[in-house]
Amino acid sequence: MNNTRMMYVRPGNLFKDFIVEENKQVVTGTGRVANSHSGDGTKILKGCLAEASDEDRTNHNQKDHVVTHTIVQAGSPKAKRTDKLILGERVFYIVDIDDTGMLGISTIYYAEERQDVK
Repeated sequence: MNNTRMMYVRPGNLFKDFIVEENKQVVTGTGRVANSHSGDGTKILKGCLAEASDEDRTNHNQKDHVVTHTIVQAGSPKAKRTDKLILGERVFYIVDIDDTGMLGISTIYYAEERQDVK
């Protein structure tokens, strides 16, 4: 019965391990508040990465962040909004989260891929 979930996955969209780095706000020496992501690589999210549709872009974009990808994970959310996900050399910021049905069956993360952050 476990194999039935993998039946409709395309070859390029297999489940991958994302490293989750939590967002913490810190105060700099000048007194400004800045976001700082930290993590030791032990918090892992296993999800399926796909490009966002036009409907996802219009419904989940925020003022300064554009949704470029969606990540689907089985189970309840393991990351929060504004956390950073790392997949190899790629970096994603979570813009919005949809815990479908609020039952903990699956979670959809709407993410922005960042090329300027490592």
